[in-house]
Amino acid sequence: MAAHRPTYYEEFEDDVNDGNLDIAIGNYGQNVYDADQADVSEAALLAFQQQIAQQSALAQIPDPVKRFIIHFHEAFRNNNLQEISVAYESGWNRLTEKYYQKVEWPEAEIIAPLVDEDPIFLILYKELYFRHVYSRLSPNIDDRFHSYENSCELFNLLLNSEGPVLLALPDIWLWDIIDEFIYQFQSFCLWRSKVKSKNEEELALLAEGNQMWSCYSVLNVLYSLIQKSQINEYLKATQEGKSAEEVAELVGEYGMIPLYRSLGYFSIIGLLRVHVLLGDYTLALKVMDRIELNQKAFFTRVTACHVTTYYFVGFCYLALRRYPDAVRTFSSILNFISRMRQYHTKSYQYDQINKMGDRMYALLAMCHALSPSRLDDNIMSVIRERFGDQYNKMLRGGPDGQTVFHELFTYACPKFISANPPPYHDPDLLQLYIAEPPLEPAQRHEAIFLAD
Repeated sequence: MAAHRPTYYEEFEDDVNDGNLDIAIGNYGQNVYDADQADVSEAALLAFQQQIAQQSALAQIPDPVKRFIIHFHEAFRNNNLQEISVAYESGWNRLTEKYYQKVEWPEAEIIAPLVDEDPIFLILYKELYFRHVYSRLSPNIDDRFHSYENSCELFNLLLNSEGPVLLALPDIWLWDIIDEFIYQFQSFCLWRSKVKSKNEEELALLAEGNQMWSCYSVLNVLYSLIQKSQINEYLKATQEGKSAEEVAELVGEYGMIPLYRSLGYFSIIGLLRVHVLLGDYTLALKVMDRIELNQKAFFTRVTACHVTTYYFVGFCYLALRRYPDAVRTFSSILNFISRMRQYHTKSYQYDQINKMGDRMYALLAMCHALSPSRLDDNIMSVIRERFGDQYNKMLRGGPDGQTVFHELFTYACPKFISANPPPYHDPDLLQLYIAEPPLEPAQRHEAIFLAD
């Protein structure tokens, strides 16, 4: 039997003395400053001070992290998809647990010398940096603004370069880019809506940056990626059984590149999610016209995308009173989650998938109470175990049943957002907004659901 070959991030973490980091870093910031040199301009002095500060910050980064970043960039530069996947799915998370559980990763400007100032890699590094801030820490207004600016820089690169950007990134990372973009948009909208908690600086920045994380800009990115990739045309052509040559002619240069095709596909799922968050369930289902919900669909390649798709499609059916369709959708994905748990316990997305599964059990219990039908024995057993008394109250109806529907809807529904932000640009209107705040989006959608 062949000996176990450790992955490269294990090699550089376990043997930090191998290799010479100085070679990778070069002589960045190593020049000795002569205090006696004459006529040093203020700008040159400031640049030198910044260089020294950056050198000091770089020196404080643990060697295993430096080595990881160097190897990650090398894999990226060589379009080595296998090594990129290992670094992305394992190396990054392993080092996060060891060094950055409660603090930020080093800023991109600090690690730039390790990656030859590679601008595209640094954009992707910042995408990971801000995702870590949102998931592990608490983003401040600067983080929220800068993460938006970095997303714009990334999508502008992909959409507005002279030709296709030839990157090799794993599908799971491409999905996470779209998923995180929408999550940060949703997070910003919810944070922005809480006017009373804002300090003077935040009020001023929000008044100036009223286009930051706007619905229009987010929807424009998703629709642009769909259009650039010609993904709907690709799906239609493949469903009609057209030849590879015919498909290539229909979708053009961008549509045949895996990076763009995957981003376009995941943007359709992203649009489904955004339209649900805005409460437009009919349009949400409409954008899914070319995507079939089955085990052969492309979204099944990424488990988190698979689960997300079924959650939002199922919720659309529930909101549109299509309860049998909702029951079928939720039952299908919950059976899948039950089977996959034994294989994904070490996945960094395991907890997120389980939480979404728990919410879908609640939604399924509601749908089944409203439209009783034969359910899989295992699923029915879980519903009775988790929601036994609540389920019976929903079946009986009346005030007690209404209370349970309220509780489960509040627990399991998406975190709805409003397309219209508070009027931060107008102090008088903002005071009126505070005095008479509109109904929260979640309360509005719940009221519509409970009206029947």
